[in-house]
Amino acid sequence: MKKVFLIISILAPLFLSAQDASDLFDFSSVYYQGTAKGAAMGNALGAVGSDFSAIAINPAGLGLFRKSTFTYTPEFYAISTESNYKDANASDRAFKVPMNNIGLTWTADINEGPLKTVSFALGINRLNNYTFSSFANGDNPNTSLIDAYMNELYQNDIFDDYALEDYSPNSIYPIWETYLIDFDDDGSCSTPIPAGGLDQQYGVVKKGKSRELSFASGFNFEEKFFLGVAINVLYFDRTKTTDYKEENLYSGYFRNWHQQERITNSGRGLNAKIGAIVYPAKWIRLGAAFHSPSIYDVAESWFTTTESVFSDNNYSYTSPVGTYSYTLTTPYRFNASAAFIFGNYGMITGDYEFVDYSKMRASSYDYNFTYLNDYIKATYNSTSNIRIGTEWRWQTMAFRAGYALYGSPFGFDKEDLKTTSYSCGFGYTYHKFTFDAAYVFSQRKNSYNLYEQYSEYPAYYRDANNELVADETKVKETTNINQVVISFKFRLD
Repeated sequence: MKKVFLIISILAPLFLSAQDASDLFDFSSVYYQGTAKGAAMGNALGAVGSDFSAIAINPAGLGLFRKSTFTYTPEFYAISTESNYKDANASDRAFKVPMNNIGLTWTADINEGPLKTVSFALGINRLNNYTFSSFANGDNPNTSLIDAYMNELYQNDIFDDYALEDYSPNSIYPIWETYLIDFDDDGSCSTPIPAGGLDQQYGVVKKGKSRELSFASGFNFEEKFFLGVAINVLYFDRTKTTDYKEENLYSGYFRNWHQQERITNSGRGLNAKIGAIVYPAKWIRLGAAFHSPSIYDVAESWFTTTESVFSDNNYSYTSPVGTYSYTLTTPYRFNASAAFIFGNYGMITGDYEFVDYSKMRASSYDYNFTYLNDYIKATYNSTSNIRIGTEWRWQTMAFRAGYALYGSPFGFDKEDLKTTSYSCGFGYTYHKFTFDAAYVFSQRKNSYNLYEQYSEYPAYYRDANNELVADETKVKETTNINQVVISFKFRLD
């Protein structure tokens, strides 16, 4: 019985917290990372088609291909995050050179009845880039994270190290092992860390990506109606490393302590997409697409390393590696789009996408995720993504620009994790070869309470009026992303 309880206790800190709901959002979110043409036009390609990255948005766009093609797209991706904590500013940055997509399309002429052509596609589109690095640093005059932990232990009737090991083997028990918390004879907790006068540091580094391998077909009926379907094999991998450190600003027995948590996730899954594009008139195209929920089998492993430094000794402890597998169901998506065509000169396009992140769900045959799923339902909400693009042609050149707004997963009227993107680019075609380039600047803002990343219980201190108040540990972040995207497209016939 104790073994069963231990397994549940190890899982609870990971799966029953807001932090882990944000991890599920990472795996469910989509920021299309396709060709340079798509990037330059804000990926407003739902009614445009004839571009490999458009298949990820509306597979009916495959029906607009006239020739077989091969496309390859590398990218230069730089991200920087500015943070403010306790009126102190800090920053961090990361750089990566990923592959956005690689794909092959081939088109066969049919010309039997209304069906004119059938096109097929096989390739990979990147859906999300998890590369991220942030750092927050500030002096706290009032509390330590240990105060929140001790409040948590008191509220949950944890009075000795045996119960603590069962309750929190990866987070708080390592703190006891490194002499940062002790249990007194009366069952209360004590710590050598002072209540305030601490330099606090918090860092997060993420690496990884989300991709889909598409098997798609597009059908062209009378050059006026296009239908497309895609079956996608999905996969993601992400490593998240979180560091927390407190250092005594003054002389004393306690010097500093540091805990690092490393979580590795990999997921494999499936979804399906169906879409249509219609030409009601020569000057306009209308599109619609439905993306089914994605079903992932997720494998996860984690461990923590904790170190403490005192004036007379140092201690360290590494927790056992925990592993677990569960099923993730992401929300469905609906896309509506329009493209206004100005002869052979250009177009203006727009996409609207609806997604409800409150529908994210985790499940497993041997664990009840009701608490986490209820938290997601209460915290996350439906939102809208809006993308606008334009393209204008002159001889063999194309000039493009775009804008995208990805709404906050907490509701379209919220600001946290809302992402805005501005883009521009150009293309050049020479015989059967096309070169496209794009630049995209994106900005995202977020805020969170530092202690809540580790415990749902606050740390209290007495203010100038001797009243007991919860410490304010809000961190505000601004993330800037710069992307340079290059595509090489070869016509094969």
